Amino acid sequence: MKTNITFLFIFFFTYTVVHADVYVKGILHVDSGYRYGHNVPEINAIQEWWFGKDKVTYMSTGWNLWAMNTDWRFTLDREKKRILVINLNNATFMDVSLHKDPLSYVDPSYVKLLPDLQFNGTVEKQREKKNFLEKICDIYKVNEWLMEVDLRFYERVRTILVTPDVLFEWQLFNELFHWIRSFFNPQPSYVSELRKINGFIVKSDEVFMPRGGRLRWDFKILEISHKKAPANIYGIPINYKRQERFSQRDMTSIRTVVYPWPIY
Repeated sequence: MKTNITFLFIFFFTYTVVHADVYVKGILHVDSGYRYGHNVPEINAIQEWWFGKDKVTYMSTGWNLWAMNTDWRFTLDREKKRILVINLNNATFMDVSLHKDPLSYVDPSYVKLLPDLQFNGTVEKQREKKNFLEKICDIYKVNEWLMEVDLRFYERVRTILVTPDVLFEWQLFNELFHWIRSFFNPQPSYVSELRKINGFIVKSDEVFMPRGGRLRWDFKILEISHKKAPANIYGIPINYKRQERFSQRDMTSIRTVVYPWPIY
């Protein structure tokens, strides 16, 4: 009898873990300081992921800055062939088909600006490795900048630790982020280099150089665990209103999710 109870416990425990989704939580920390005429408080922005079967939800919240004052949630669902973009502050959502041109969902006034803007960068894999979260991680140095016609600005240097040895299909998030980047006219050769990064980013140290200044911040994963996903975490929140197009302001805000601007 005792053997049967033990077997059932192991069976149900294993079944629950295998069928549970994976929750990932990280924090991006920026020290407080005086920047561009403002006393900027300490920033601890939360980044969260839910990984299910053929789908992922990513959330970026807690910035509370003038330049980054919108909380966003993005969901890639391969089965439904869509991406949901949810503005958590305005209670609005966009239901985007993966079969359509992403720019068809954007206000034409923003699309007209794209030819003069382009994100570019370089990716260099380092020889050494580091341990983090009890995993051996590859190290990449990523230099990134924005070109506006002939002017180069918004430069940052990222040292990232990545590993493919995680409990979830990390490629799902890469697909989602590739889709978000596509709105900002990235240089194709840079995108190709980013695709060579093999694994999920578990830690990064960044140096941001706006207008000749210098600002450091860091990101690290705090938790990776099996959990039961909250209701509707991959769907449209109740009572949210459909939005037909992204405004220019929406795109500026979404850009800061991909390229943070923790200035004021």
